[in-house]
Amino acid sequence: MNIEKKVFQLIISAMFFVVPVYGQHSELLSQYRNRALQYNQDMKAAEKNIALSKELEKSAKTEYKPKLSAGANFNYTGNPMELSLDLPSLDNPLQFEGRHMKYGASVSLAQPLYTGGRIREGVKKAEAESRLALNQSEMIKSDISYEADLRYWSTVARNEMVKVTRRFTGSVEELTKVIRERVEVQLVDRNDLLMAEVKLNDARYQLMQAENNYEVARMSLNSFIGVDYDLVIPIDTLVSPIHEVGSLPAYMDQAGNNRPELRMAQDKISIQESAHKLNQSQFLPQFYVGVDGSYSSPGYNFKADLDPNYAVYAKVSVPLFEWGKRRNEKRAGEYRVAIARENFSKVKDVVSLEVQSAYYNYVQAVERVTLTENSLIKARENEAMALERYREGKMSVDGVLDAQMFHQTAQMNFVQSRLTAQISYSAFVRALGLLSI
Repeated sequence: MNIEKKVFQLIISAMFFVVPVYGQHSELLSQYRNRALQYNQDMKAAEKNIALSKELEKSAKTEYKPKLSAGANFNYTGNPMELSLDLPSLDNPLQFEGRHMKYGASVSLAQPLYTGGRIREGVKKAEAESRLALNQSEMIKSDISYEADLRYWSTVARNEMVKVTRRFTGSVEELTKVIRERVEVQLVDRNDLLMAEVKLNDARYQLMQAENNYEVARMSLNSFIGVDYDLVIPIDTLVSPIHEVGSLPAYMDQAGNNRPELRMAQDKISIQESAHKLNQSQFLPQFYVGVDGSYSSPGYNFKADLDPNYAVYAKVSVPLFEWGKRRNEKRAGEYRVAIARENFSKVKDVVSLEVQSAYYNYVQAVERVTLTENSLIKARENEAMALERYREGKMSVDGVLDAQMFHQTAQMNFVQSRLTAQISYSAFVRALGLLSI
């Protein structure tokens, strides 16, 4: 029995000796994660939102440049104005009559010189909104990567569960065969055979459930990465175990610099600050200069032909009294900025808690991997000893069935602990705002 135990331990070690310190890298997982990012509709919408915000940023910057506009008009007056003047030197009154039709075209060029900071703050606000869109995309990317990890490792674990249940079914079938042979030569009671057959049916039922769970997990993964449900994609043969973790203090600074939620909260502060200044600019002087050119009729001295003309102007406007609107708008803007800052403080606390909680769950999950691995070795040895004692007539069939069940439970716990460790690892990486550590 010692030899069998050592052989089993050697097999376990050979399966897992390549495990790195903090996590297991899977090429297939990286491939499917990238496919999920390319396929996901939320990610595509986020990329379009980035492009949209960039266009709005460019649009805001055009406010610095001169504005050129053109226009045309036509007007027909049924009763045009008339003017009659009596001059001593003339026998008859001098009469002037306006024209029925007025028409022409004009071109205007206007340049803002001072707008109270409206243009500058509009650009700053657009730039902050662009950063916000980019950070929103990073947050969605992090969520998709975590979901891809979760679905991938769940599929691998369900596949392992199928193998575990299939091995358990094979063990019960082998035991049932041994009992049947012993019943035929009347060495044991038929009741032992009935118990084994009931257990065999239960094992087959568990196998059907495990296969169903695997198919559901496989289709869920296929749907998430955008492939056909019926396609059986390659996956790792086992959930990679994790045996060690790093220290938390080394990770905390990374969380503050990499979490998109923190950057988004900071962007919202910048947006509200610019919006506040932008709103206040309407109460400050506005100064423009420009040139108007026209080609219209009637022209000089009421000529019927089209004549060119131009005008150069400077315009300044200053709001003087608006019944306290400026004061109220200023206070409202300050409140909005204060709310955004409080939200940043809240997000910072939430991120800190998420990192602490994720790290704790990660450490606990890794410890369970070692615990369940040790339990599996002992359960494997216990089953082998039970079978040997049964063949020697020193143990009832109940003891053997229990040993097989304990072995199966230990195998399933080992798979589940490795799955939990991988998911906890992904959750911790997500809490840090990274893709891997």
